[in-house]
Amino acid sequence: MSDQKSPDIKIHELTEGACLFSLPQGNILFGCPPEILKRILADHLPMPDTVVVPRKLHHFHSSQASLEFPLYHFLFVQRGLERQHRFQVVASPPQASGLEQMLRVTVVGPTEAEMAEVGTPPALAKELARETTFLALKNPASGKPFAIREMINFFPLDNGGRCEIYPVRGKAPAVALERLGDATFRLCQGEAAYDVDLTVTEEQEPNYPIRHTRFDKSAGRFKLAVLGRSNGFDPNDPANGYILNVDGKLVLWDCPAYLHQHLKRMGLKPGDLDALILSHVHEDHIDTSESLRDPPFELYATPEVYWSLLVKLSAVFGCSIEEAKRFHNWHKIDVTRPTELFGARWEFFHSVHAIPAIGCRVEKEVGGRRGVLYISGDHLSNAALEAMRQGKGVSRQRFDACMNRLRGDETFVLVDAGGGAIHGDFHDFLQAPGHVGFMHTGLIGEDLPKGKELVKSGQVVDILP
Repeated sequence: MSDQKSPDIKIHELTEGACLFSLPQGNILFGCPPEILKRILADHLPMPDTVVVPRKLHHFHSSQASLEFPLYHFLFVQRGLERQHRFQVVASPPQASGLEQMLRVTVVGPTEAEMAEVGTPPALAKELARETTFLALKNPASGKPFAIREMINFFPLDNGGRCEIYPVRGKAPAVALERLGDATFRLCQGEAAYDVDLTVTEEQEPNYPIRHTRFDKSAGRFKLAVLGRSNGFDPNDPANGYILNVDGKLVLWDCPAYLHQHLKRMGLKPGDLDALILSHVHEDHIDTSESLRDPPFELYATPEVYWSLLVKLSAVFGCSIEEAKRFHNWHKIDVTRPTELFGARWEFFHSVHAIPAIGCRVEKEVGGRRGVLYISGDHLSNAALEAMRQGKGVSRQRFDACMNRLRGDETFVLVDAGGGAIHGDFHDFLQAPGHVGFMHTGLIGEDLPKGKELVKSGQVVDILP
């Protein structure tokens, strides 16, 4: 840091590779490691409207471009667009383009043409695009979904370059940023100057404790371990991810931040996992860097979800889409028919969400007994689905299918209870038969009836005890 300081600037050290500068004009987050918003929320610090990222966007299994939830907070909590402001991202010139595409597929979703081109059946691509367009944040002037450039100002900044982050505002001088190197910057406000180094030399830690017991990976089991059950705004809990033991085959459902640390506490290694199934590419379900291993994961995903993952990998690792394909061995999920995987019968289906997403039904016999696991995936409440049907945002066929997914024979039902505009309502499942677990939230503010529970990180559910 420079010796020249300003009384108007407050500096908050968050973790190695990340700090927050609070100024009269706004708040600048330097570095954006996984779930950094949770640390800011836990410490009750000002929320960023500007993010500066280093040239290398991955360290020690973790992405350093976890921009999605800082952006969501700016859009939906800070109401930045309503105040005629745009979120700001400072990156190297090649990164700026890649990050724009990454945020497009995670915030707005792929287009109908893109989905059809990568292998999604054309009729299904049309349905999914219809739904995501209906749920997208709209520009009131045009009535159309906001484009990423309407939400975000990108500042392409190369080594030796300088840009103005905030103009003169009242008595507050302009704020400029200089790029000194790949991970070093200088923030200038009037005569004050601060040097910032985003070099990462060790594994970053989450804001919350990770609690697990040793996981039984032996055959003759059908069970589910909860890695995380919450969302990107919950400072107290990990985000979504699960490990299934399907008769000795270990299947990872989604890949949350700090996966390696979860596995270590469970007595597992990445090589112990037989496959990764990716439901969708929202940041609270996939840290692209955590999903890499050698040899690569056997990755199961629908075409449009896989292509969206490739876009994210391309942005984080600075490679082409074709080069990104080397990171995983992709197996196409077909939602039109049941599939035999790992000695079990899997039925995949598309849920209704802000971007294309899937859920599943898994049937497995172990020792002559049959267990059925249902995972809704990220999915709307019944009331929100009805509003979509009335607004012609979802077809009658898709609506009817979503309202009749449960068959009453499920051993364990795991459903989205996150609430809000794009998640589920736990009230929809209080009368469902059998054992129901609620996820995608850290809190349910009322007593639940017997057999209904909010699942917890570290919990293991025996689908067949």
